[in-house]
Amino acid sequence: MPKVAVLGKEGKTGQAVLARLAKPGAYQYVEDLREADLLVVSPGIPPQKYPAVKIPIISEIELAYRLNPSPIIAVTGTNGKTTTTTLLALLLDVPAVGNIGRPYISVEKEYPYLAVEVSSYMLENIVFFRPKIAVILNLTADHLERHGDLAGYAAAKKRILLNQTAEDYVVYNAKDKYVCALVQTASAQKVPFTAPQRLQENFAAARAAARLCGQTDTRIDKVFAEFTGVEHRLEKVGVYGGIRVINDSKGTNVDATVAALESEPLQGHIILLAGGRDKLTALEPLAAALRGRVKKLILLGEAQARFSRELKDFPQILVKDYAEAVRESFRLARSGDLILLSPACASWDMFQDFAERGRYFKELVRKYAPQG
Repeated sequence: MPKVAVLGKEGKTGQAVLARLAKPGAYQYVEDLREADLLVVSPGIPPQKYPAVKIPIISEIELAYRLNPSPIIAVTGTNGKTTTTTLLALLLDVPAVGNIGRPYISVEKEYPYLAVEVSSYMLENIVFFRPKIAVILNLTADHLERHGDLAGYAAAKKRILLNQTAEDYVVYNAKDKYVCALVQTASAQKVPFTAPQRLQENFAAARAAARLCGQTDTRIDKVFAEFTGVEHRLEKVGVYGGIRVINDSKGTNVDATVAALESEPLQGHIILLAGGRDKLTALEPLAAALRGRVKKLILLGEAQARFSRELKDFPQILVKDYAEAVRESFRLARSGDLILLSPACASWDMFQDFAERGRYFKELVRKYAPQG
């Protein structure tokens, strides 16, 4: 029985791995790395912090894949992963796991499929991980602080195709030139999708994958019609004195924030809360989306100084924390305006994750919103 050590035991993923290894099965947990045959690393730990070992280093999704025989639909891309994974889970009536929040390894039961959201971090240390259906939504610069450049990021994403054969499928965005380049050499059968608008790409991808699983368009249309969205992704918090508030805490990169901004008309009515752990991506696309839409930028977090400097052409306020950001937002907003939290940054400078950030934002909105 192979012995497994775990790096990153404190986090949700590490805890889930320990819980699974505590049960009788094909692997045995060991505390001492010197006794281990395998090392499972949590996705949040960068390769520079891996110990120098001669044993294989694998990810949680790799171990989970070895333990659960369920065929998987693996969803990746820079943006839209959570929404697409959620849609597929609803369409197929199966669990949604992975980067979406519930660790893949926590699923012990076998299902017709599992909908697995996978990040570039998770894909770095796969060996045999093989999706029956891989879904690649889009590719724009992200996580450059870890991958170095777009080429490094794309190489990590491409690993989703590593073990696929002609019996498998890759559903891909035919309008995204970087995605098209990724799948060019794929062994799997290629299934392209397109959508007239960026925010509809998730639905187009989910439809294409669900059809491969035998779902009818009638069933798909019914699920789509009943879908109310996912928390922290363009989530409608409420309307207060004619002021709309949207929580897009899952907008953790520039491209996601651009998509959120472009869903609004050019009316100069947006108060945008942005900033956090800087991913060091170019801000020119963000500046282009802000023009004609933004009334005021409210900037905070570690990225505050760079964002302020590179977006100096836009009216802005620098604040120290989220409480001040929300108070200032309501002070500036008038009926017809939109307060939009879409940080274009990771949350780790202030929060455990984007979900904690989004929940805190909503608490503050309820606290400081005008009454009546």
